[in-house]
Amino acid sequence: MNTARWSARSLAWWLAPCALLPLTQAAAAPSADGPRVALVIGNATYTALPALPACTASANVVTAALKRAGFNVAERLDLTNGQMGAAIADWAAKSSGASAVAYVCGYAVGFDDRTFLLPVSASIERDTDTLTQGLLAKSLLDAVGRSGARAGLVLLDAVAKPASVGRLSLDTLANAPPTASVGFAAVGATAAPPQGATPLAAAFAATLAGPELEIGQLLGTLRQRLPGNAGTQIAVRAPLGPVWLLGRPAPAPPPASTPSPAPAPAAPEATAPPAPRAAPVAGPDEEHMTDADRRRIQGALLRLGYYDGRIDGIFGPDSRAAIRRFQHEIGAEMSGRITPEQSGRLLAGGN
Repeated sequence: MNTARWSARSLAWWLAPCALLPLTQAAAAPSADGPRVALVIGNATYTALPALPACTASANVVTAALKRAGFNVAERLDLTNGQMGAAIADWAAKSSGASAVAYVCGYAVGFDDRTFLLPVSASIERDTDTLTQGLLAKSLLDAVGRSGARAGLVLLDAVAKPASVGRLSLDTLANAPPTASVGFAAVGATAAPPQGATPLAAAFAATLAGPELEIGQLLGTLRQRLPGNAGTQIAVRAPLGPVWLLGRPAPAPPPASTPSPAPAPAAPEATAPPAPRAAPVAGPDEEHMTDADRRRIQGALLRLGYYDGRIDGIFGPDSRAAIRRFQHEIGAEMSGRITPEQSGRLLAGGN
């Protein structure tokens, strides 16, 4: 079983006696907490892998629980790579200022110390096929982190692809530095779960109750309810401080008397303004690329792990898939056609 990095404050929430009480027993009355949006993905019917009926059942259970909690839920079943990317992008676009939850159930592969979620269309004959056919699990966390969500929660029910060489790297995600407002929990199983909701889906549905719910407390309760065994990885990462997924405490009343304001600080000495940052250098326009330009793009995609095909100067399906993977990771529209700004960024190292 893997351990996860917890902030001291979040760990205190877990270990405090109140965390063992039902989550419906919140002391403070909630105030309006803004919109609630959720994405639920259940990948069960795979083209080249055994079916996972538990993922359909789990998606249904999680969707029902989120709707009862007042979330606007987009439930998506049996998605291809492009459909998964589009669903995540749409969810992230709606998450600004909202409580945002994403739940994904399906096969996953560990490769190069990263976890890739597999769409139902995936046909992984070599481990490197994961780079073009899988979806980085980290992209979900990045998407909600960039979205401006008030509170974010990502849940992964990952089943290791049969005969995979690499181990699911859920601990890498859990041990990354915590963020201010996004929590994460994942269960990685080495064997397909039986029919019916998975332990993570059932535990989350049971935990999602009451008018108020803090993410650190929710994750602590989930961790207690999830069974641990030799064939299961459990990874949890709480936000830096208390973040309310449902409701939030009413603000404290102002003090009876307001102290006199402190004297204004002295004006700072004038300093030279910082030098402006250089604008990124645009790369070649795809419409006017030479054969050498296209080979440079393929070589850069190969070095950064997005592409494993031939450096032949032909933007075929594998090259387009690699470009979409790069676009997804930088938060751009996944068109598969690279813009001058994106090609310049790619050739500069992807930063």
